[in-house]
Amino acid sequence: MLSSHDASIRQPSNVSLLRFRISADAVSSVTAKGNVAPRADDGLDVLCQHLLLDTPDAPAVQRPLTWAQTLLPDHRVKITALDAASHLAGPAEPLTGLGGTTLAALHAEGPLLTPAQRQILRGAAQALTDSVTRYVLHDQLAQATTFTAAMTDIHALSADQHTPTETAAAAMIVLHRSMRVDWSGLLHVQDGHLTLVTDASTPRGEHLTALLTRRLAFGEPLMLPTTNTFHDDYTDSDGAIDHLLNAGVRSAAWLPLRTDGDQDQFVLLLTRQDEPAIWTAQEQRLLSSAARSVSIALERDAAMQHLERLAQTDPLTGLGNRRALDETLQTLEGQAFTLGFIDLNGMKRINDEHGHASGDDLLRTFARHLRHDTVRAFRLGGDEYALLDRDGTPDRLQHLTDHAVRATQAAGFPITAALGTADVPTDTRSPSRALRLADTRMYTHKRDDDR
Repeated sequence: MLSSHDASIRQPSNVSLLRFRISADAVSSVTAKGNVAPRADDGLDVLCQHLLLDTPDAPAVQRPLTWAQTLLPDHRVKITALDAASHLAGPAEPLTGLGGTTLAALHAEGPLLTPAQRQILRGAAQALTDSVTRYVLHDQLAQATTFTAAMTDIHALSADQHTPTETAAAAMIVLHRSMRVDWSGLLHVQDGHLTLVTDASTPRGEHLTALLTRRLAFGEPLMLPTTNTFHDDYTDSDGAIDHLLNAGVRSAAWLPLRTDGDQDQFVLLLTRQDEPAIWTAQEQRLLSSAARSVSIALERDAAMQHLERLAQTDPLTGLGNRRALDETLQTLEGQAFTLGFIDLNGMKRINDEHGHASGDDLLRTFARHLRHDTVRAFRLGGDEYALLDRDGTPDRLQHLTDHAVRATQAAGFPITAALGTADVPTDTRSPSRALRLADTRMYTHKRDDDR
């Protein structure tokens, strides 16, 4: 399992109920019960507030606080929330961040302070603010370095010649390493269901793998986001999937992946469990870059598959070509099937009397009527075709050939066809020998018809 760090910040109960998730460039609230969330440029202030009020034992706070207590031994020196400072006896000095926001107060509880002691308290408040500021700037620099390295790794994935699954797995490792993510997965979207392709998780999110290994219904297709969507509090989201909510998902990032084809659609889903947490602007940029890298891999894979289909498709009829037949026969080694070889009679006459365009129409018409649910048809070149049936008999291939001949004749083309068949393993155990045997039998029938 991948490791992750919990970067969510929870303030103590004596402070306004705001939950923050912090980055160097963005700060916003998940829940704000009657309060105004800090501005994005107040990020440093909020981090100071976190250190001053939530973790007073942090070195950046503890050292100046101990120094102040040493210089004021007859007083109890403590950090106090603003909403409580007004109710306390004794002087207090404000603690402010770089944005000028007053975050808390340094309070000296005890005898009345002399002017010199008041100056000590004021200096201690300034030293406390300066210490926390240095701590925060160092933390922001480290975070920026982490995200820069992650962005570099994500961009590099788009240039690698990996499969979409490999690219997604590598991207998820980078994301788990760079931010708090409890579970992430590449999901196939089809017919109102999500199917898991690959995933990564921490222990807090690993139960989602078992949930999404099954095809998970998400309701109407319109309920799934069609653009990058970041739910800080998934429980309040329209169209939230009940199964995910019941599994403890509290924040979710949906990243639909753009591909050229309409058949296969994919989405990256990332979750945070148990309590809501903000997706910061920096994290959103990284996640969007990861989605682009996986999309590029999907599009590249789709393009390769398209080229492969073109390489195995007869351009005139749309049937498989000789290469497709040869590769299919290689996969059938040791399996039972029936193979048919067809040659048309009358093609030359059509070309000579009506032109090659009419001959092409003849070939397309005949090919169209060879299509069957269980029989695969191939055009091998000229007026030669092959039929492959993995679950039938020579009689079925003969009936299909006769049907195609009658339909082609009804379209105005006076042709006939000779069919030769071979059965594996009855006639031979070798797929390649079956093709040669069907070809030989076809020519035998053709000579008989010519007599």
